Amino acid sequence: MRATAIAGPPATLDAPAVKEFMIGWICVLRAEYRAALAILDERYETKNVVRGSEDKNQYVLGRVGSHNVIINLPPVGLNGPVHAFSVARDMKSTFPRMRFTLLVGIAGGVPSLDSDIRLGDVVIGQKIIPYRTGKETQYGFERTGMVKAPSSELLTTIGYLNDRIDIDGLDLSLSIEEVRMKIAKGGAAFLRPASDRCYKLGFAHQESGCDCVLPESQYPERLVHRSEREDDPVRLFLGAMGSDAAVMKNAQSRDAIAKREGIVCYEMESWAVMDLIPCLPIRGISDYADEHKNDAWHLYASLAAATCAREYLLALPQLVVRNFPVTIQGYEIERYMKGTTSNPNMFCGSEIEKLQQTRDHLRERRELFKELMHGEHRDSISMSQDDEESNASQDQMLNNLREGLKHLEVLDQLMDQENELCRGGDPVVRQKYADLRHQIRGDRMIMRDLADIAPEGVGYTGEWFESVGSTFGNKFMKKTGRLMTSTAQYIRNMGKLFKSKNLTPKRMWRGLRRGLRGTCEGLEKTTTSAQI
Repeated sequence: MRATAIAGPPATLDAPAVKEFMIGWICVLRAEYRAALAILDERYETKNVVRGSEDKNQYVLGRVGSHNVIINLPPVGLNGPVHAFSVARDMKSTFPRMRFTLLVGIAGGVPSLDSDIRLGDVVIGQKIIPYRTGKETQYGFERTGMVKAPSSELLTTIGYLNDRIDIDGLDLSLSIEEVRMKIAKGGAAFLRPASDRCYKLGFAHQESGCDCVLPESQYPERLVHRSEREDDPVRLFLGAMGSDAAVMKNAQSRDAIAKREGIVCYEMESWAVMDLIPCLPIRGISDYADEHKNDAWHLYASLAAATCAREYLLALPQLVVRNFPVTIQGYEIERYMKGTTSNPNMFCGSEIEKLQQTRDHLRERRELFKELMHGEHRDSISMSQDDEESNASQDQMLNNLREGLKHLEVLDQLMDQENELCRGGDPVVRQKYADLRHQIRGDRMIMRDLADIAPEGVGYTGEWFESVGSTFGNKFMKKTGRLMTSTAQYIRNMGKLFKSKNLTPKRMWRGLRRGLRGTCEGLEKTTTSAQI
């Protein structure tokens, strides 16, 4: 594959708030990443993005139409379902309000009389089949892997793209060409190859000098002859994708499995990613999943898939995305919260700027807590009442309380910095900090509201633990529930004191820290006694 300049606009704009990024875009190969950058309308700076704890991804943030998207930068040499799952998991820890991901890249097509699929065409996966997960029986192979599908909300949105093609007359090949011409140096590396050879079964690939790599075929009788397309040379297919950790590179197996399962193309990552987050696979066909696979079509097929994904986003109303359900796991919240407290000195600039950025990111996380406890995402947290998972939930809750203490310690440091800066002699610094202090006063009003909300969430959790503990005779859960209920009352009393006495924020934080520390110690003792 020829080297090509990185496509897409330069990153010149400050990124919107993290909560405004609701669509992920996962790339596995470098060619797929290059194509993804080419379809962006704008690209944002990422220097102020606070990544979730242990997030190993690197990101490009950008805009397509009215949608802000998160694109991962794929590391060299890593691919397959395990890697794609890790990318999606880490992405959610940094962007917890992400509604769904687009898995955009290449795949191997299945040529047949039923579907005249060709190189450069695009397939959107309506269901994902783990075709090699199963067992061999006396009657043949029996698949046991569960078929997965994009969420009903995602499948419904495909209609917006179909309308653009069928009603508005969208020509995908022209759209691809328009995007290509915006790439550096005219996007020469992304040109559509002239040769599209589909070989008949039984024509073996030669490691050296094979017919598939020659400028002209020496065996035309071995080719499947197909008429030229009179309309758009790029077609969109909707259908089943075969997904497995191993590359499909055998024409006979390709056809046998496709006939059994109704597969249109083969890929490697979608089935794993769908375990974690709603996912819509959009794949450009770069080969025929046979022995004659090569890289000649990788860039064009990647660009075809990326352009199709762009057209999908342009047709998708922003309100539809905002109304998508959000599913958040407890460990994802924990990693998101740890992102700020694990490295309080991550920001650049003056002390005022660092303090402002720290405050903004803590405020973002506080807003998510508020939404989860009292808002639109309250029912989105996944919880299980299975005994083993319930015990794990106790550990998770204890860890979250400890993280709460870390947040309060960071805020304590902010208060110390406030005193130091206010005593400073520089009038410019004093004026800047006067503006920031005005914003902090606004935060205090929000904290008064949270003083009402927090006891409800903690008290509700305590009642739940007591109820489940009584039902299943689990003394550990009953004790934990009582302790949580007491903690809720403590926070409630502190909230009343905060309002009536008008305590300074610093004293309020320290009071809450003492109460939470006592709760943590009580939970540790409860855990120890339960283990004994």
